Amino acid sequence: MINHSAIQKPARIRSTGFFKASSFVGLVALLAAMNFPASSVLAQHVGTVGGGPPPVPTTKILAIGRLTAKATPAALNMTLPLEIRATTRLYLAGKIDQWYVQPDEKAVVFLMNLNDLTEARDDLEKLPLGRAGLMTFELIPLGPLGPLRILLSEPAK
Repeated sequence: MINHSAIQKPARIRSTGFFKASSFVGLVALLAAMNFPASSVLAQHVGTVGGGPPPVPTTKILAIGRLTAKATPAALNMTLPLEIRATTRLYLAGKIDQWYVQPDEKAVVFLMNLNDLTEARDDLEKLPLGRAGLMTFELIPLGPLGPLRILLSEPAK
């Protein structure tokens, strides 16, 4: 007998992700639309020599870790207990804020409380899976949504 709730669950997950993504796109579109008539307001907040908006600082780092071809079941069985303890140490040190796994379990995802990509890369490469060449990380710097500056501007009188 087919369990229909199990079949529909991934669709709900995808639709929730789609909703979040479309909401984000809508917010960006709204901010872009606000930017067109408010270009003089944005000009008050320009802080760079090139005439663009001020740079957005990196406040978090998204780290996506994927297993390499070396990650055989035997190698993972030996290394995972060490990896879990070392990762927990980074969490307790405040360097990892949140940790997740993709639903298909093909990648781990860390939201790191760091603003330096070199420090994040060094910390992750020192983990047992990294030292053994069993996992590599893609690092993505994150920062505040810069166009929100427009909302802080005083309206024209």
